[in-house]
Amino acid sequence: MTSRPPLGVQRQPARKLSGTNLSQRPAAAAARQRSYVPPSPIRKETTFHDFSPSEPTSDAPQPRLPAVQRRGGSRLKLELSHDSADGIAHIGISESPNTIDSSKPFTPSRMMPPTEPSELGDMSPHLSAHVQAAESDAPLPMPARRPRFTADLPRRDAPPTQANPPKKDARPKPYTIEVPTAAPRYQTHGKSETHARSGSSTAGGHHGASGVGYADFFPWTGNHPEDQFSEGAIRNGLFDKAPIAQTETSSAKGVLFAALKHKSGLVALSSVFTNVIGQRRHSGQITTPTTFKPPPRVTLTDTKKAAWMRDLANPAIPLRRLSRTIPHGIRGRALLDQCLSKNVSTDRAVWLAKCVGINEIRSFKRKGPNGALIVGGGESKFHKDWTIIVEQFVESVVFGFEEPEWRRNVGYAIRLATHLYAENLLDREHFLEWLVQSLENSDQTKLPMWMLLTEIYWKDLLRLRKYGRRLVLALVRHHHEVQAHPDRDIYQPLLSKLALLLNTLIVSSPDNFVFPNAWPKYRESLKTCLAAGDPVRSNAFMAINHRNEQLVASANRSQPASRHIFVRLLDATLQAPMGDELPVQCWGIAKDKEALATTLLEWCTSLYRPGIAKVFVSSRIFKHWNSLGLDSTATILRFLDTDALEEQGQKDALYHLVCELARCKVFSVPRYIRWLVAGGGLRDPRDVLPEAPAAKRLLVELPIHALTDEHKNMRAGMLRRASYRVSDESKNTDMAIGYLKQALGLPIEEDDPILQRKPVALSKLAKRIGAGSRSLKAEIGCWIRNGFVLSGDSKGKGPAEEQGPERLPETFQAVRTVLEAAEDFSMLAEVLKSLAWQCNVETLSAAADTINRHFFAFSALGIAKPLFENLRKRLQSLAREQQNSIRPLLASLACLASRIPGNKELAVQLQKDLAMVDRHNPVDACSPVSDSMALRLQDDDVNLQEEIEKNLASGTSLDRNTMDRLFQRIVQRLQSCWGKADDNQRAYSRLLTRLRIFDTQHFDSVMTKWLCYVRTLRNRPSILRIYPLLVSVGCLTLPGIFATTSEPTGGQGASMQRPPAPNPQGPQVVQNTYRTRYMQEVLQLLLTPVQPDGLLAPEECYRFSILQDQASRENAKDMLGLIRLALAEYYHSRAQNDFENLPLDDLGVQDRLLGLIKQLVLKDAQGVARALVIRMQDSHVGDWIEYLTTKLLIPTADRDTQVTFDQVLERTNEFTLPFCQVKLLLSLASNDQNTPEGRGLQQSLLDLFVKAMDKAIDARNISWIGMLSCLSPEITHDVKNRAQVRFLDLLPSLRGTAPTDRTPDQCLLMARNLLSVIDAIIRGGSMGRQPQLVPVMVDKLADMWEVLASGDAEAKGLVVDGWLTLLLDLITLHTQTFDSSKQSNEVRSRALIVCAGLIQELDALHGPDTDTRTLRNRVFDLACLLVDNVADESRAMCARALKDTTSDPRIRYIFSFAPTPGENLMLSHKDRVATPAAATAARPGAPMGGLLGTPGSLWGLDPPTTERLSVFHFKQWDILSEPTPNVGENDTSLSLGLFEARKV
Repeated sequence: MTSRPPLGVQRQPARKLSGTNLSQRPAAAAARQRSYVPPSPIRKETTFHDFSPSEPTSDAPQPRLPAVQRRGGSRLKLELSHDSADGIAHIGISESPNTIDSSKPFTPSRMMPPTEPSELGDMSPHLSAHVQAAESDAPLPMPARRPRFTADLPRRDAPPTQANPPKKDARPKPYTIEVPTAAPRYQTHGKSETHARSGSSTAGGHHGASGVGYADFFPWTGNHPEDQFSEGAIRNGLFDKAPIAQTETSSAKGVLFAALKHKSGLVALSSVFTNVIGQRRHSGQITTPTTFKPPPRVTLTDTKKAAWMRDLANPAIPLRRLSRTIPHGIRGRALLDQCLSKNVSTDRAVWLAKCVGINEIRSFKRKGPNGALIVGGGESKFHKDWTIIVEQFVESVVFGFEEPEWRRNVGYAIRLATHLYAENLLDREHFLEWLVQSLENSDQTKLPMWMLLTEIYWKDLLRLRKYGRRLVLALVRHHHEVQAHPDRDIYQPLLSKLALLLNTLIVSSPDNFVFPNAWPKYRESLKTCLAAGDPVRSNAFMAINHRNEQLVASANRSQPASRHIFVRLLDATLQAPMGDELPVQCWGIAKDKEALATTLLEWCTSLYRPGIAKVFVSSRIFKHWNSLGLDSTATILRFLDTDALEEQGQKDALYHLVCELARCKVFSVPRYIRWLVAGGGLRDPRDVLPEAPAAKRLLVELPIHALTDEHKNMRAGMLRRASYRVSDESKNTDMAIGYLKQALGLPIEEDDPILQRKPVALSKLAKRIGAGSRSLKAEIGCWIRNGFVLSGDSKGKGPAEEQGPERLPETFQAVRTVLEAAEDFSMLAEVLKSLAWQCNVETLSAAADTINRHFFAFSALGIAKPLFENLRKRLQSLAREQQNSIRPLLASLACLASRIPGNKELAVQLQKDLAMVDRHNPVDACSPVSDSMALRLQDDDVNLQEEIEKNLASGTSLDRNTMDRLFQRIVQRLQSCWGKADDNQRAYSRLLTRLRIFDTQHFDSVMTKWLCYVRTLRNRPSILRIYPLLVSVGCLTLPGIFATTSEPTGGQGASMQRPPAPNPQGPQVVQNTYRTRYMQEVLQLLLTPVQPDGLLAPEECYRFSILQDQASRENAKDMLGLIRLALAEYYHSRAQNDFENLPLDDLGVQDRLLGLIKQLVLKDAQGVARALVIRMQDSHVGDWIEYLTTKLLIPTADRDTQVTFDQVLERTNEFTLPFCQVKLLLSLASNDQNTPEGRGLQQSLLDLFVKAMDKAIDARNISWIGMLSCLSPEITHDVKNRAQVRFLDLLPSLRGTAPTDRTPDQCLLMARNLLSVIDAIIRGGSMGRQPQLVPVMVDKLADMWEVLASGDAEAKGLVVDGWLTLLLDLITLHTQTFDSSKQSNEVRSRALIVCAGLIQELDALHGPDTDTRTLRNRVFDLACLLVDNVADESRAMCARALKDTTSDPRIRYIFSFAPTPGENLMLSHKDRVATPAAATAARPGAPMGGLLGTPGSLWGLDPPTTERLSVFHFKQWDILSEPTPNVGENDTSLSLGLFEARKV
């Protein structure tokens, strides 16, 4: 808003729209005009004129026109035209009209003041006499014209007359000149003073005191030339400038034509006109310096301040008027609040802020804030303080929800802050930091408003890395938190808004999503918010994911690393249930799907992965991959052709896998037969033997029931050539099924030959089936499925027959034994499905125990959780029908529920239900067990039982003394039953179980004390005869057993443990137990299957096997401690020459111990290694542990086998890696590192390992790098430094020489292997400290920059193709952590500058033959990662170094510097260069003496000029639209001379 007209435009008088008149003049002026201006001739009355002849009123000559002309236009035009006509009429005083020269200009006479009569008569326009005479001769009148429509002008009512009018001033008044209102006005541009001094007013007209002139108006002064009459003036008129009297004696054609005829004539003529225009422009150019001064501030009262603010809010009051009285005291927060309360328009509020800010800045420059004089920095301090005030103002208004006009206030505050930001009146860096930080720290209630504020400054925030990354990360984090909020439905609008913003940003600003440290946490949350079915956003997300993964794991997409990751995922299924998402997750590990499938086959057939669950895991993955397009048959056939499976265990695993795939038609049997025929078929009987090659023996192992008749005939024909009789195979299968019918008690046909044979025991039959072929096992499993499942499904499914045939527990247990021997768990799962609706609680309990026993196999089949849910529903229905007999099923499901993922709360609830059932079901209830117990107990024992049951039934609790007394009485009688054949041992064990219900915690502590006493007893039965029964009845738990296998620490229970102290003669507890063999017996108890006897039923033995399996999986640390103590006890006994009845001398126990250690190594190799290293210091145990670890790595090794480092590295692959890890750790462990001998031995071992590592790298074997992470920090740091030095030496450089012993490809391969070693060590985190970026790496990166900038095309190709990528990977590994020291900042700053140079060079190299975009983006991402942790001072230093050399927006984004308005403005100064006269004269084509006597400057012959630039300091606060109340020629803050402005 400004009251000043634009430059060069005359200000028009203000007009108001009132009626049809566009201008209303004061009444006094109108009256004066009417006094001497007659009515306009075109404004006539609507009455008819009288056309009768009349006498002329004067003798003036008749006009040429016969009639009156109707004139139109403005009043000024009419008056000037009448003035001209009257002037012509008054020239009649001359001698003759012909004496007037029409070619001369005519100057009308001046107007006289209206108070004085004119000597020339009335000059007002009127109808002259000759016009009236002409009207008498006019033709007949035409019809009258329609009168024009004119609206009545509103008239103001006359002011009321005062009762006592003031007395008229009768004093004489000085003469004043009144300028006619119709006189044209013009700006004098300061000429009034000059004319006043010179006393001349010949140019233009009268000059007023206000700098305004009036055209052709010259009041009488006596000094004007028109005031002096002369004959020449009367005859020729008056001229402002006398004409030059020049007589042309000849034509100018000869002069001009000769010059124009020249070939440069037109150019010269054009130059003349151009320079004439330039000279005219130059003559009117403003050259005076600027007279800008900021508006002053005055001291006003509060009332006047309020009135001034109201005037500021009024847009009708010009700012130039308000700038005279800007009040003091309105500044800072008060200024903003006043503008808000008065609703001052935004542009006026910005104007006020600028006016106040200019004065504040100048006062800061004159004097510091505390009164001290300052040299600089005052403006920046005021700028920052003012920004903080605006931030506080915006925040208080935006979140002042209780204000009555909150919505209007918010709009005004946001709009004002936006204008201040756009005018660059805020510290942008501080303001943007405030926005981002507020968004980061905002809660859900204020988040929408902060999102609204940041969206306004979206563009500026996102184009700078410093703010854009944090903004996007804050939005992603808030989306993640809101999505996981329990009140998610309430925050659904906020969640939708966040998702909308993220969907926009992921496409428009993907660079800001590069935050590798936080990406793994928010990746899935961000993926869920993407629009479904949108390929653009999906591709953008995948690209961002790839960029972040490159920065997190530089080499994790290489084939060795992908194999390692895949194997780790597969190994996890052996320790935890297989998830439904595993096949999809494994599919996306690598792009080479054939390599993944081959790795899966190798894992399935590896001897280093025990158990049967791996077969079903592989089968499920293959089934899913087959649906994704993988050719499983081709993969298996290639595997059979390339990998020779030597061990029988490997072959059996492959046969089992193919059998499962053939059943579901994933493996094509016809293709396999054709492949076998193409390879020569079967001709030798040895091709079908069990030890034959797997590719040929597989034909025998195929499941026959899965083949069609055609395929069966093809298979029989192939086997017949190898002398294999299919009929004998069929007879063998029928015989096995016949024996199975006898064992199950099923009906047999009368003509069946099996009736002639002696029945075979079920255990013996199971062993024979287990030793049979896979084809036999599959046929038996299919027969059981058909007879056990389909027979029930064939019946009707009505309500009464929904449950199918009832199965006895014995029948199910027999079927389970056979299928477990055949390892056909897919068929066993079908049997379990059919039992879901049985009514027999014992059968259902056995089904739950079966699921628990083979939980990982059923999880791999995907059937474990559905089976559990079916059994739980059956439990709920049976609880209503058979409430007193559901205890077995409830106990089995309570044990199983704890292993089902996501069922922790359900498991706790089932345990509570079980405890309640045990408390309310006394032992003396009507049951066979209670009856037998009552008969076995003596009279006093019956009283003991009745006391316990009475307390349980009454709900009272026992005090600890009473419990201890009862416990001692029971265990004394229990000990007296040991070694006897009666069943009193079970009865007393049940009493202990009933006693445990009162106080479980205290009972367990008392039980642990008693077990510690038992372990010292020499005359007792074996632990294998005592503990299984106590565990089965529920009075002894697994933690209680482990509590007795730890060294005492002064406390009780398993929780009071510490690592045993080294003792030359072994641990103290071993010295007390070696005579009783307690540790070895407990280890044997957890390793050896328990057989049914007089104390344990078969089902109890089956449940105890579940406990043994859980001990190795869920109590790995306790098992390791038990193994250490058992080995120490074993060797201590042998050292004491006590060789009698040592459990570890049993070969079966040794084999099971080896399997247990193998399982523990797969679960936690480093934990096993650390545990065994502690015991390695004991000489009694060292040799035995060395043998065990060697046996793990080499199954055929004996006690004398020695393994070197070379052999360990040579045997290392993805499957042997954990075992090699343990072996390497134990080999590098020194007995004593505190002595010089120990340290020397350690260094020699390290040297041997490094040499072995170098040999392995040279042999291109890098599979062993995965075990480097388990080494000690000193070893890994030394190995890493050696590999890093070798890697850096291989990098190309212009100052170095390339190695001559290797080709470039060999050097590149060696560098990749070394980088893999470094990568494995760093990611393992075993160095003890995080790696840091070192200057030598930056130097090598700068060498790469030099190579790219050089002209060596071959070297450029090598760098682009591989070397630069490897170096970027190395640097990425060292940028995961940041040290805030000065040296680290300097190194990163140098790296950033080099990265900026690399980006420019890669841009220059990009072309049709060389695509450097991927590598350039990689460098860009690395620079983003580096700059995120650099200090602000270092980043600013880099920005200052680069901002003058490049304008690349990517560089500006990385260093977060944006050009401020006006920082690149320069002033151009043109200096003339002196040119020798001879050179000017000799210039060809230059006319001599100019053209027509014109100066040389008009021909463009001015001396040449040079341009000189200087910095122009642009001050935003000084840019005011209305700076001062007085208008000057050059009063703007930016001098008009900068724009070469001209006067108008």
